[in-house]
Amino acid sequence: MDDSRETVPGNPAPGAETGEPSRIFIVEDDSILRASLIDRIRREPDMRVVGEADCLSAAKAALRGAAAGVDIVLIDLGLPDGSGLELIDAIQKSKAPVKMLVFTVFGDRKTVSDALAVGADGFILKDSGPAELATAIRAARDGGVPISPKAAAQLLRAFREGSSNTGERPPAASEETPQDYGLTARERETLETLARGFSQREAADILGVSPHTIVSHVKAIYQKMAVNSRSEAVFEAIHSGLIKVEGR
Repeated sequence: MDDSRETVPGNPAPGAETGEPSRIFIVEDDSILRASLIDRIRREPDMRVVGEADCLSAAKAALRGAAAGVDIVLIDLGLPDGSGLELIDAIQKSKAPVKMLVFTVFGDRKTVSDALAVGADGFILKDSGPAELATAIRAARDGGVPISPKAAAQLLRAFREGSSNTGERPPAASEETPQDYGLTARERETLETLARGFSQREAADILGVSPHTIVSHVKAIYQKMAVNSRSEAVFEAIHSGLIKVEGR
């Protein structure tokens, strides 16, 4: 896995730390939908649109020198001059502390898997309502990995079919016995909670531990799984059958 981005596990977007509105850049080729997205986001007091692009080349050009002023990039995958996956890969390699949220009509398992594998921090389908989109943006801002239920179902289905073909099932959790990748049961619980889109602070409350303990667990998870971002960890865990994502 590429280690060029996100040196601190579960890093929230800069806006989450400063309390300032999240600065959002929209990449969408449909002008009507793009205008609708801008209108939706501007209605949220903790968000503001700082830029937009209608194609891959324009997005790359705009973000090349302005990534420092962007917290979250909302990315359509089906662009007229290429795939949004190329933009995700370019941003990741630039080491910019930017969250990348896919926003697309394509919810098949390959598309979802490819997006998470290349470095997307979330995957939202275009049929999501305004409230779901706003919630997903906030989750990504806070370090979560929001995934639309339909997209998560595709990953779960792929895992189940794989398990059916091999006749194998993931081993049962145990605090003393390491699971796949050498994770303890507590580290697995942490990963499952974060995969559902909760921030590290929320995960600490849910699991009844301190935020510092969650940070320690996440660091251990990254090291054992040989990954460098939460989206990579979630992708690998779902595909290996280590966790199941059922939503918040």
